[in-house]
Amino acid sequence: MSGNIYLTGFMGAGKSTVGRLLAQALGRRLVSLDQRIVRRLRQPVTEAFARRGEEVFRQVESEELARVAGEKGLVVDLGGGAAVSEHNRELMHASGGIVHLAAGLDTCRKRLGPHEVSTRPLWRDKKAVERLFKARQEAYADCGLRVEVDQLDAGQAAQAVAAGLLGVEEFTLEMEGKPCLVHSSWGAQAALAEATEGRRVVLLTDRKVAALHGARYREALGDHLLITLPPGENSKSLKTAEKVYQQMLAARIERGDMLLALGGGVMTDLGAFVAATYKRGMDFLLASTTLLGCVDAAVGGKAAVNLGPAKNQVGCFTQPRMVLLDLQALATLPKSQRVEGLAEAYKTGLVADPELARLCQQDMDLFLKGEVLGLAQVVRRSVRAKAEVVGQDFREGGRRAILNFGHTYGHALEGWHRYRLGHGQAVGGGMLVATALSAGRGMLTQEQAESIYRTVKPLLPADLAWAPAEEAWEIMLDDKKNIKGKVRFVLLKEVGQPVVVDDVTPQELAQALAQAREI
Repeated sequence: MSGNIYLTGFMGAGKSTVGRLLAQALGRRLVSLDQRIVRRLRQPVTEAFARRGEEVFRQVESEELARVAGEKGLVVDLGGGAAVSEHNRELMHASGGIVHLAAGLDTCRKRLGPHEVSTRPLWRDKKAVERLFKARQEAYADCGLRVEVDQLDAGQAAQAVAAGLLGVEEFTLEMEGKPCLVHSSWGAQAALAEATEGRRVVLLTDRKVAALHGARYREALGDHLLITLPPGENSKSLKTAEKVYQQMLAARIERGDMLLALGGGVMTDLGAFVAATYKRGMDFLLASTTLLGCVDAAVGGKAAVNLGPAKNQVGCFTQPRMVLLDLQALATLPKSQRVEGLAEAYKTGLVADPELARLCQQDMDLFLKGEVLGLAQVVRRSVRAKAEVVGQDFREGGRRAILNFGHTYGHALEGWHRYRLGHGQAVGGGMLVATALSAGRGMLTQEQAESIYRTVKPLLPADLAWAPAEEAWEIMLDDKKNIKGKVRFVLLKEVGQPVVVDDVTPQELAQALAQAREI
């Protein structure tokens, strides 16, 4: 969602404080409409109102609101009377969503405090303020979301608004006839209570994720076994898996217990592998806290660890009982991790959901800045598109191969860098190469290819070192997707129409790589 969030409510409802906290939580910029008016008129609001009259003030207010409505990705703190104008409300509905912070009059008076009440003439007349409060309720009711804030502090109110804006979305993914519930929400951990009721749970995560999100999940789970690992791709190994097995054995974890893997793709891949192999298999759940994990690793039914520089060489297909996409965690990601997930999401859009591809092309700048509502939209479109493909071809015998667009050279590039280059950035490089191959064969027009190049380029480091074609080819010969020794690439006829080929030559790859380097 690139539209603005407009906070309405009576004076004292907490719009300024809640707005600041909400903007921080959602990765947005906060704009105070009253401050814009003050800058324009060079007078405090109360003085402008008194000297210029309400009619002039409301006209200026509407003009400033119209300017704000022309911007994107804002949280807007409105003056208490801005929503009274039907014209203003139409502007807000057309450019975003209205959120009413519903507070009783007593609450508003207490939150303003004695000093502020004494400096506002209206509050000195109890009957007048009651009439005004009552008169504005109909206008406030014209909103997309109403949040009762009488019993909430500012932080709780901001959390409630975020949860309300994002809502809860669930669907069931069938993998070889076995159902897996996919749940996405701001407070995803709350969905664990029913899924784990009466069963002991192993919470497997890395130390960084434990510090950021562990408390929320441990509170939801209660007293269960916690296993933390060092963060990073190096933890995704047989050696690490063995250490986890040993801790589970020492704690007498049984097959009837459950494992919850919490984190990004490394933790969900490793956790699924451990659960699928411990005592011949136990039930497990995945909770993804990274954008890359949400759009790619958490939904797919693959479990694997790396073997040296070769990625995901030891693993199996397995089905989690439930996948949680933790939208609240998206707000804590650094830009580098947003890049990782956006590369994979754009890839999914290019091969399976043209609308998702268009969304990435249109709002990539906002997504890179961390705008959470937009990232949540990317997550939900991407995971549904991937689930549709996975549901048709769970074991990658046919259609699922299209999800490897950008991965053939991308995995080679990642391995060549010894995993010091992020997976998403490596796939971004692979997408440039695959696009150049597609354009070189006349499958994509130059205009289509240029659009992909422009969208991918901001996802790559400016000083990216490219694996030379001959070295990349040697790594690709060991790719698990190969059939009869032939290296397979996914190319594009156009957005939404992928094709799998196995006749790319090393010379053709070298030419495409040269073009990618120029870009």
